[in-house]
Amino acid sequence: MFEANTIDVVIPSFRLEERILLNIFNVDIPAGFKINFYVVADNPELNIPLSIGDLAQKGVINLIVNVRNLGFSRTRNKGIGLGNGKWVLLLDDDIVPEKSFLTAYADAIFSQPNAVGFAGVTRFPRPFNSATQAMELHGMTGHFKAAEKYRELMWVPTANVMLNREKMDKSLFNEDLLKGGEDIEFLVRTAKRSGEKYVGVPDASVEHPWWNNGRIQTERTFRYGAGAAQIAKLPAINAHTYHDFTNTSETLLLLALSAPFILSTYSWGVSSSLFVIVLGAEILTNVIKSVYLSGRLSLSLAAYLIWLKVCYEFGYLWENIRAARLNGFTERIDMSFGKEHPSWFRLNKWKIIKMILILIGLSLLRFV
Repeated sequence: MFEANTIDVVIPSFRLEERILLNIFNVDIPAGFKINFYVVADNPELNIPLSIGDLAQKGVINLIVNVRNLGFSRTRNKGIGLGNGKWVLLLDDDIVPEKSFLTAYADAIFSQPNAVGFAGVTRFPRPFNSATQAMELHGMTGHFKAAEKYRELMWVPTANVMLNREKMDKSLFNEDLLKGGEDIEFLVRTAKRSGEKYVGVPDASVEHPWWNNGRIQTERTFRYGAGAAQIAKLPAINAHTYHDFTNTSETLLLLALSAPFILSTYSWGVSSSLFVIVLGAEILTNVIKSVYLSGRLSLSLAAYLIWLKVCYEFGYLWENIRAARLNGFTERIDMSFGKEHPSWFRLNKWKIIKMILILIGLSLLRFV
């Protein structure tokens, strides 16, 4: 039997950054609740800060150091398995919580004691350069703060989310997912198994810093794309996939594969012009998009938007090529998980603009 009104706070950490973790441990403890902190250090070479070691020695926190690096999924699963509280709060190790954020979760528990879980809000600081603005406009931060907008959600990132241990899927995080997406897959799987959605708790708020001090996230975005491709084939996610028009990465791949035929039929100028048209349409569309969303013309912002989009698309495409998964070509995931078997070939204003630009380019080919 799980301990009622007990919250097990699970924090996987590679850094054990003293300043950040002490802020988390010093939040207000809600009346009538027992809070257990489980910090799982996934770095055997760490020098444990004196203050963290002291808290562990006094029993204020539970500190476990992995003897080898286990990765996100295994480390979270290990942390979850250490406690016996009814509620499991998953946090990143670099967030700064509001002092009363645990109280907000406690109020939500009193209101809905049998909920499958609660989605907190993870805010990022205001964008301060073109890279951070591009990441925000690209949507990299949107799911983190989705609980501000939606009362019920199928998933949020594990930077700040609380789960009902009684209703969690017992297999926990999929330990074969090493490139990302393990949080989406586990939370969606748990929500579908319970037939419930996570309840948004806007006041359970934390702040997440910009990754790498606001530098553009090439590797992370590529990994997000690859991770999405990995989870797309899994049962909980696959029912929410659909096929769409080719994106730029997929279109360029098709052009590259068909280049011998094109060259045997048309001139070199026509062949190279097709690549220029596709790339040009992508660039112009993102320039227009950056102006529309930001209200200003910034070539650096447009360039970062293009880069993030292409990195994600190429990560998804590359993972499917690597896994020889042909069905992954033109595949997309409906990240809202609103209904199963969503409709194919979706249009929006950016796709329409890009199609128009491509058609204009193709119409000019006769002059080549």
